[in-house]
Amino acid sequence: MEYKKELRNNPWVDVPCTADVWNLLKEIRVSDTYYRRGDGQATQDLDWVEATHRNWVNEIIDLSEFPYCYFTNGTTDAIHHWLMTETREWQHFQGEYEYPGLIKPGTDCCIGYKDSIVDPEKVLYISTPSAADGNFFNLKDLHPTLSKVGIILDCTYVSSTNIHKIDVPQNTEQVFFSFSKGFGLVGQRLGLVYTKKPHKSLHTLKEFENWNYGGPKIMELIMSNYKVDTMWKIHRAWQLEMCKEYSLIPSDCFFLATTGDPYYKRRRRMKYNPAARLCLTPLIKW
Repeated sequence: MEYKKELRNNPWVDVPCTADVWNLLKEIRVSDTYYRRGDGQATQDLDWVEATHRNWVNEIIDLSEFPYCYFTNGTTDAIHHWLMTETREWQHFQGEYEYPGLIKPGTDCCIGYKDSIVDPEKVLYISTPSAADGNFFNLKDLHPTLSKVGIILDCTYVSSTNIHKIDVPQNTEQVFFSFSKGFGLVGQRLGLVYTKKPHKSLHTLKEFENWNYGGPKIMELIMSNYKVDTMWKIHRAWQLEMCKEYSLIPSDCFFLATTGDPYYKRRRRMKYNPAARLCLTPLIKW
């Protein structure tokens, strides 16, 4: 019962760094990235990471329509740069990541994914797998209005799931990625942003080699040692075991689950959806 209380009272999604990842990080030295800005070494590292990452996630998402890539300090920083340069009003589905609304308030555009009210005049921020429940869904079939709005696609949870193809709508403008959820690298602030056009702020920073040079080194280390679905394969059996024990429904992300049990009502993220999202991290004993 104590674990049930902890699952109910925990509002966060927090994936700890496992021992194998922790030991891998010991190979990184700050001095390895003591570059002089402008000499091209940092750009060479980032170019390698970009090429590797495009291939690393290709079975899940095709990024060939997004020729520009930028390093950011996690998805939160990607959101900063998007909203600080965004001149349009924006909207989001219920249950989405709350952080963008702290930077610039947006509009809640639906009462549920199947009964959505999307404003064709506002750019849409959306995550898949969804921050609302940790599950993939078909973006193209979600709502007919989606073909008329600009889309900012947050793929933060990619690397914590099985291989599942994301059909990217043609009107998607930016795609965000992070290494924090799949590998527990929350404190390292590792993010990538892909865009179809040069980014209004990140493009200039990239030209001046103005980013954390250590970030791409860690990304390189992770992608050289793990596939995009490795963590899901390692931990899926544990997730299923926990869900069976606590009568939960496993999400596509290995550390999340959902339930319609009224006991977890405070964890519901969608007003008209009885499914509560639970983070299984408190149950981890490895």
